[in-house]
Amino acid sequence: MKSEEQNPPGRGDRNSLPPIPGPVLALILALVAAALVLGYLLLNKLADISRDEDCALAHRKNCAAIEMSSSSSPA
Repeated sequence: MKSEEQNPPGRGDRNSLPPIPGPVLALILALVAAALVLGYLLLNKLADISRDEDCALAHRKNCAAIEMSSSSSPA
């Protein structure tokens, strides 16, 4: 019996997929980046909600976030 040599994927294989065009690849990367940014923002919002909930469940009175203005920085 003769052993058949297999072609590496992507080299003359009729079943291999064509390369992804540049604009489509850029769109996919932009969507992935947008999903990562939105996921980060959602995670921060959930952490803030959790912090406020923990404060309220501890029966503390002043659970609001403290806002620091940038103009009143110590000199």
